[in-house]
Amino acid sequence: MIWWIIEYSATLIQCYVSTEFVTRYLGVKNHIKKKYLGFIAAFTAQVCATLIMNRITVFEGVAGLVYPVIVVIYGMIFLNGSIYEKIVIACIDNGLKMILSISVITLFSYLSPLEVTRLITEQGVERFTILVMTQSSYFFLTRMLLRLQKNNRFALSIMEWFAILSVFVTSFAAGVLVFEILITSPNTGSNDFYAVLIMVCLIIINIICYYIFVKMSAKNKERMQYSLMELRLKEQEKNLMEMKQSYEEIRKLRHDMKNYLECAATLLHNGKCTEAENYLSALLENRICFGTQIILTGSDAVNAVISSKIALCQKHKINFHYEITGNVELVPELDLSILLANLLDNAIEASIKIKDNRKISLKIYNERSYIVILISNYIKESVLDKNPHLYTTKKDKLRHGVGNLSVKDIVKKHNGMISIYEKNHYFFVDIWLKTSLNT
Repeated sequence: MIWWIIEYSATLIQCYVSTEFVTRYLGVKNHIKKKYLGFIAAFTAQVCATLIMNRITVFEGVAGLVYPVIVVIYGMIFLNGSIYEKIVIACIDNGLKMILSISVITLFSYLSPLEVTRLITEQGVERFTILVMTQSSYFFLTRMLLRLQKNNRFALSIMEWFAILSVFVTSFAAGVLVFEILITSPNTGSNDFYAVLIMVCLIIINIICYYIFVKMSAKNKERMQYSLMELRLKEQEKNLMEMKQSYEEIRKLRHDMKNYLECAATLLHNGKCTEAENYLSALLENRICFGTQIILTGSDAVNAVISSKIALCQKHKINFHYEITGNVELVPELDLSILLANLLDNAIEASIKIKDNRKISLKIYNERSYIVILISNYIKESVLDKNPHLYTTKKDKLRHGVGNLSVKDIVKKHNGMISIYEKNHYFFVDIWLKTSLNT
């Protein structure tokens, strides 16, 4: 009875630590209401799988892959991160449990006269010590990984995720093979020594590989920051060009307006009202085009950005509505123009994908010591249900995710807040930026 309680407690502790580790590492999706039900379901599934495995086999081997499958399913439904990250973390978790368990048992087999099978099945001090060492080591290593992961999420390409996954899968296969040999072969000092050596090498290889991938992730983040700086410079250059073009059109129109008016006045003076009317109609249609609206705020850069996006909307037959009452001069115009350019580009890109009812709305207003930017676009089906964290769907994710990174960086820089939600078939991005003055 006592040993049944000990074994069962060890199973509960291991499954709880495993579920808690994966949950904390990836984080729970914010829009999931019943978060604890997912945790309980994953924990229960792991406990049931472990108890069943313990009854039907001494060592589950390849059948142990059922554990990462449970974790991946749990992650897909309830946790954050890409599918690659979820698979890798599930394999890391399962690999830790397997390698630690095999390493401790192999070490005890080398130091004691008992065979591996007896160390697993027989009750005694050795078995109790193995359980304590395995569970405490597993807990310690998961805490180390969580500490390393804190504020340092992996930023890896698909091929890099595949490489790290290959390392852990190969380690898992090697560990299973070594343990199967120990179970089926006679208990000799030579076999045990080489088994211990192999397991130590596997542990060292995995530690080194994990360190390498952490460094690769850091390099990728640096590359993203450089891309962010490059994006800002290009956006600034683009805004200046758009401003120059807009003001050039206004200057040219002012220059020609005198001639147009003189011609119309001459026709009216000579009593040629019909000719004057036709002339002015043709002039409005062909020469003086108000298709591109000129936005007048306190920032030339913001004017240029919004005007260019209105022109783009007109090109793609998108109904664009704007209402700007806020004092945009309270936020640096470069930051605000980059923010608006990225958000409006996202809204336009999403609107182009639908065939009809293309609508985008922009509101900028002041609220206490904040300037509020509210952008919405019509959607036919939920975006957040399919992609709650709005990961880019483009192939080069490390490069094409820079736009969203830029928005978050600007919001953070100005001690702001960002809220993304859906309501009545509209996708909303609500941003509050702290201004330099109280309004």
